[in-house]
Amino acid sequence: MNHVIKDLINKHGTPFYIFDEKGFVENYNELNRTFKDIYPNYQISYSYKTNYTPFICNLVKSLGGYAEVVSDLEYHLAKKLGYENSQIVYNGPSKGDAMYEHLENGGILNIDSIDETKQISEYCKAHTGKSYTCGLRINMYLGDNFISRFGLSPDGDELQKAVDIINSTPNLKLIGLHCHISRHRGLEAWTKRVKTMIEIADKYIDGTPEYISLGSGMFADMPDFLKEQFGGDTVPGYKDYAEVVVKPFAARYKNSERKPILFTEPGTTVVARYMSFVSKILSIKDVRGRHLANMDGDYHNLGEICTMKKLPVEIIPCGKKQQPYTNLDIMGFTCLEQDLMYPGFDGSVAAGDTLIFNNVGGYSIVSKPQFIKPQSAMFAIRQNGSVKQIMRAETFDDVFSKFCFEF
Repeated sequence: MNHVIKDLINKHGTPFYIFDEKGFVENYNELNRTFKDIYPNYQISYSYKTNYTPFICNLVKSLGGYAEVVSDLEYHLAKKLGYENSQIVYNGPSKGDAMYEHLENGGILNIDSIDETKQISEYCKAHTGKSYTCGLRINMYLGDNFISRFGLSPDGDELQKAVDIINSTPNLKLIGLHCHISRHRGLEAWTKRVKTMIEIADKYIDGTPEYISLGSGMFADMPDFLKEQFGGDTVPGYKDYAEVVVKPFAARYKNSERKPILFTEPGTTVVARYMSFVSKILSIKDVRGRHLANMDGDYHNLGEICTMKKLPVEIIPCGKKQQPYTNLDIMGFTCLEQDLMYPGFDGSVAAGDTLIFNNVGGYSIVSKPQFIKPQSAMFAIRQNGSVKQIMRAETFDDVFSKFCFEF
């Protein structure tokens, strides 16, 4: 891939993103196949908030994946890509008015709160000539003194209140459940997740649910350098997750005439490893004994993971004599002290070298603000080896056309 990146550097300069289509498809298919082999009614619903690049979202669609959205922005993207409402899962605590359109067209809608339950109920009661369906998001506590802000808690009376509101609405039916826990990726947490969701479905849903969504939060396929930072050989793979998630789910509904859809909603799991960010070292300096490299990209380009772990980095030399460094902090362009792209880098580099930051597909492009410099371009290396530009760099007009210049 590096020869392709060198060509792109020569033609377009830096910085830019690069997406590995072949790797993405192989990883996506591996997850899908591993789960479907045990439970054929498994369905991936791709998390748009993780990376809503239309090229990637459309690739998911071509592979049979659903769209998981949490805003009207993402909902309208899914519709623009040609999704039917029945293949769009609308989650999130702050849905827009499009949730009513989605409801009208038979979309999958998971309610997050009592207030939202009341809004949906009032809408249905005002449209008595039609029947509607919905799901509920379950708030799940998995320990560590961390209380999630999302969903309805089954431990008090909140969940029961929401169910009562739905049951008192003649033309609204509860057909499914959803949960998502972002901070617990281990097998023990997933074991509890599936057990709890089945128990809640048995208690609150009349008959067999149409679906149960277990959200996301699985460890992804990742380079060994990054995997070691998460625990090395103890990091579970897709087969490990399938053992504790899919097998008990399949066993519970083995004798059901109609099998519920088992959703997971991967984002980082399927896309993180298959996007890289290419950025140039503009300068290297020593400040009071601290070695610093200044880049033409910033930490927003890499996503939240760079604030927690060291990303795999490759170096493309520029031809200048490289100098060895120990504990070199690689900094972004933003004039923010916290703009640290890689802390404590050890290796030989020179000003003008290009660095390839790998594993940046999750929460990077969607989190990049128009701060100081706008967003970079993105290129895809296609499965046949060709290169396609799938996003242009933002321009001055992209940033300022929305402002008033009539003073």
